[in-house]
Amino acid sequence: MNVSVKFQSSLYLYLLLIIGIALILPPLYALEAVLLFLFLMVFSGTIFYTLLLLALKRSYPFAPREIPENPVFEPLVYILIPAHNEESVIYRTAKAVLSQRYSNFRLFLINDNSTDGTLGIMERIQGENPGKVVVINVPPERGRSKPRALNYTLELIAEHFRHPDYVFILDADYLLEPNSLRKLVGILENAPNYVVGIQGNVRPRNWNRNFITRFITLERLVGFNVAIEGDMKLNENGKYGGTVALLRFPHLLHLGMFREDSVTEDTDLWARALIAGYRFWYYHGVIGWEEAVETLKDYVKQRSRWAQGHLQVMVEYYWTVLRSCSSVTEAFVEHFYIISYLVPVFWLLSVVLNLYLIIVGTAPGSLIRPRLFLGVSVLSFLVFWFSVAYSNWVERRRHSFGVQWWFVLLYPLYFGVFVVAGVVYTTRGLLRLIFGRLHWEKTRRFT
Repeated sequence: MNVSVKFQSSLYLYLLLIIGIALILPPLYALEAVLLFLFLMVFSGTIFYTLLLLALKRSYPFAPREIPENPVFEPLVYILIPAHNEESVIYRTAKAVLSQRYSNFRLFLINDNSTDGTLGIMERIQGENPGKVVVINVPPERGRSKPRALNYTLELIAEHFRHPDYVFILDADYLLEPNSLRKLVGILENAPNYVVGIQGNVRPRNWNRNFITRFITLERLVGFNVAIEGDMKLNENGKYGGTVALLRFPHLLHLGMFREDSVTEDTDLWARALIAGYRFWYYHGVIGWEEAVETLKDYVKQRSRWAQGHLQVMVEYYWTVLRSCSSVTEAFVEHFYIISYLVPVFWLLSVVLNLYLIIVGTAPGSLIRPRLFLGVSVLSFLVFWFSVAYSNWVERRRHSFGVQWWFVLLYPLYFGVFVVAGVVYTTRGLLRLIFGRLHWEKTRRFT
């Protein structure tokens, strides 16, 4: 049974259950149950961020290994860059990769059915770097999505090339610092076998372009400097974000490579790896500089795809992931990671419903305390706002980078706009999942 049918069946059974309960119980009891559920979700979210913030004081569970700058001692790495219509960015990205202070690697430029000048630029790069660059032209029936193009390339590597120790996945718009690959290889070389890969950091290079890019930068900062790093230090459970990531080649083959019907193949791989007993690590010291979307329309479109894929993983793996966690704390944290796209919806509903009850001066049941529930929603926002400010401060201390402080201080004034946007793109992703419209969409470039 595919994901869409599974989800629709679950949804219909849930609706029938709700209708059945509504026919038996008074509507006020149903509203009371909803308010209690929202209170628990929002309160748990406050605990979630508090746990992660406290965990940041811990050290990473690894120490990088020094690798001599000699191809004889360097593990073999294949760098894979899938690209569909990326003529505006692919040359810069490839040149940054070729400038790595690491010798024993080959760059695989993967042309996924581009209709612009991407293939020509790739062939030019190959001509300038013979023996170092391989151009893969994906046939139409095997491509037209990132996981399909990656799997086609991995199959060719497994059959026709010397097997590498690691593969490094990079999106076509990312720029790397020269020592990035050496740092990540050094960490994985000293890691236990259950670590399938290590995720690097992600930052928008056009962060200061406008209001949208500044907000996305704060999203990235709190997402990596608090959520992912906190989980890494608390549970040794980093995440896989689909780019700036070094993976063990044998482990990737053992996991069956990437799932081709997933629109977020990265989250899907993370879930399957966790279920199989593997872990991803994370390290903040390697940064991939991305191009963030610059309009609210493109922001909602991109996040709709991410929400759709995340919800797809939630439907498919939720209980299996929780059962695979090594502790109650880890299960609690991963629960929130899996439902993360629903959290803004829960928070907004809690605020709106409790505010309404305070205004009308009534409550649906003896257990409902609208002022208390609204107060917890405000507290959860304050904890999140503190997380945003902390992540910005940490970034400035580590990398001399970050959003202007006035933008962080004004966060409450524009937070509501993006909560509403979150509700919109989560709803869009949910509807696409329900109606089986699972499809990969390319992010528009602004270079």
